[in-house]
Amino acid sequence: MKSFAGFVVKEFYHIFRDYRTLLILFGMPVIQLTLFGFAVRNEVQDVKIAFVDPSNDFITREIKSQIEASSYFSVVEQLPNIQAVRSEFESGRIMEAVVFEPNFAHRLSHDGVADVMIITDATDPNTAKTMQTYTTAIIQDYQARRLGAGSLRIATEVRMRFNPELKSVNLFVPGLVALILMLVCALMTSITITREKEIGTMEVLLVSPLRPIQIIIGKVIPYFFLSFVNVITILVLARLVFGVPVKGSIPLL
Repeated sequence: MKSFAGFVVKEFYHIFRDYRTLLILFGMPVIQLTLFGFAVRNEVQDVKIAFVDPSNDFITREIKSQIEASSYFSVVEQLPNIQAVRSEFESGRIMEAVVFEPNFAHRLSHDGVADVMIITDATDPNTAKTMQTYTTAIIQDYQARRLGAGSLRIATEVRMRFNPELKSVNLFVPGLVALILMLVCALMTSITITREKEIGTMEVLLVSPLRPIQIIIGKVIPYFFLSFVNVITILVLARLVFGVPVKGSIPLL
């Protein structure tokens, strides 16, 4: 037992004498917590939104002002027509668009109902549902305060772009592709270098004309190219098993 305790103490000495081990042991959790704490967030804040308002009457201006005044949205621009919405979504400049029908105030006062279409980027289903809920709540709050409980009604229609069925797998599977490739490449490269050390051929490599960085890169390159096979396999499984749509340029992917 005394020998075992001495062995444990020796390991503690090795750890505290190696500053690189200490940096990984205590520094990495702090860095990861900071990065993930800022990056992984579900709340909606400063969502880029655009309006399509052909009539631009006093009611639509009040609704737009109320949406803009909230901390959830950041108005990017006023679009001339609904045809411009598609290009704005595809370029990533907006995440939501609110489209008022023409002659909004006139329709509301004469017909008793006016339509508003809320178009949301549903790439992230949870965020999309939250954005749509907030926008609808703001419009309903305006209706309750200004129009009262009378016969006038603002009808909202919701459309989800890119992921109309709100499948979370469409969000997670592409991210898993990058994660799997990173783990496979890093893990297999480290195993290969460790195997060279175990069988005693690492010393032969170190005394060769190759520099250490060239040895490491030479170990990585084969797994890098072989990982493309994993990419194709993952994409095929994602399409056949989970029904994830694969669109765009495969070489660029």
